[in-house]
Amino acid sequence: MIKDMSLKILAILVVFLCSSAFSSTGSYIQIPFLNTQVNKERVFEISGQVKSGQGLYQALKDVSIENALALEIINTLRDDVEFSKLKVGDQLKAEYNFQGELVRFTFSQNPAEKHLVKKSQGHWVYEFIEEPTFWESRIVNGELTEGSTLQGVLLEEGFSPETTNNIVSALMCKVNFRMHARVGDAFQALIQERKYKEEVIETRVLYTAYQGDRAGNHETFLYQDEEKGSTYNAHYTQDGQALIRSGLRYPLSRLHVRSGFGWRRHPVTGRRTMHRGVDLRGGVGKPVHAVAEGRVIQSTYNKYAGNKIAIRHRDGSISYYMHLNKRRVNKGAWVKTYQVIGTVGKTGRVTGPHLHFGFKRPNGRWMNPLSKRMIATPKLSGKRFEKLKVQIAQIKGLIQDLRISKESPYLLAKIPNIEFKEARFSWPDLSQVMGDELQRSPASVTL
Repeated sequence: MIKDMSLKILAILVVFLCSSAFSSTGSYIQIPFLNTQVNKERVFEISGQVKSGQGLYQALKDVSIENALALEIINTLRDDVEFSKLKVGDQLKAEYNFQGELVRFTFSQNPAEKHLVKKSQGHWVYEFIEEPTFWESRIVNGELTEGSTLQGVLLEEGFSPETTNNIVSALMCKVNFRMHARVGDAFQALIQERKYKEEVIETRVLYTAYQGDRAGNHETFLYQDEEKGSTYNAHYTQDGQALIRSGLRYPLSRLHVRSGFGWRRHPVTGRRTMHRGVDLRGGVGKPVHAVAEGRVIQSTYNKYAGNKIAIRHRDGSISYYMHLNKRRVNKGAWVKTYQVIGTVGKTGRVTGPHLHFGFKRPNGRWMNPLSKRMIATPKLSGKRFEKLKVQIAQIKGLIQDLRISKESPYLLAKIPNIEFKEARFSWPDLSQVMGDELQRSPASVTL
């Protein structure tokens, strides 16, 4: 009897010691024979990261989340996280209770932002957590030397391939580097870096300029809409001309990819299937635009695609728009570029409102529609053009401030994140941010 009791107490001690090695928050259960408690809600966690060649499902398996549960997690996250931008090193953390049930999952693409999914009353609930960050601005100047290229010089300056590509792409529409670039050509870029504890987690290029005897003088300015992900966010000339040579327009004014092109696990059936298009997030009733002019060859309904429209374009390619709430054009109609052809809905076999956008080549083969050159508009007009002019003035003022700061000791101001308001967009007022310090010091301020 004594021996059996000793073994029972020893077993309980092992359970207690193992559980105490993990998190100690949440609800608790009482251990018989011992005056202690064991965590019932959050007992242990498994951390991982996205590896080369992995999709999200494979990455979730690395933190012990299997397909059925992974599908629930992804469906909860897909309206707030663009999995099409999944990259190597993205962080995942799964937290399990004493019964081995998943209670919390965290996905993070940078150390300042976390996408949290947790169980609440039997349902998965999404929460976004953001740590304080600040923006800093700097000007980059340089010139081409013998045997150098703009891309090579920028990479040598320490810029990431993504930032380098943004600068070069903005200028390529105005400068023929192959024909007109010459030794001694000068370039300039205004860079803004978002930092978290001195670590750069985001970079945007506000301005680029190029000057050369053969290439001429050119400037580009970044236009930023109020809504994050707006398809109008791009570089423009001072008169509002979009810096993109040609292309289709986007079907929605905001771009958020819920599910990309290619093989995926279907969000309803859970089966691995080929996704012949992209799912774009959109609220019910949001206008859907034709990406190019053409003839409507389908305007119909079926139980899988819901309300569906297909348009054949001049080059023989066909664009598809599915799960519409309403169809506003009929078969045989000729539509113009960016004409409203329907509204976003959730008809057919779906988990929620979105637009399925597909594209067939003239040879009839499906392709990733986002690999086609896309454009929101060839030229800004109306309120957006007026807003661009305001932003250009602010960019030029910032460049002037940074130039002056090089000529005298300067005070570095860490400006917190800028929130875009629906009414209007504006840069922070430096006099309000710095207060009396700005008046006492002749220094300029770096944003």
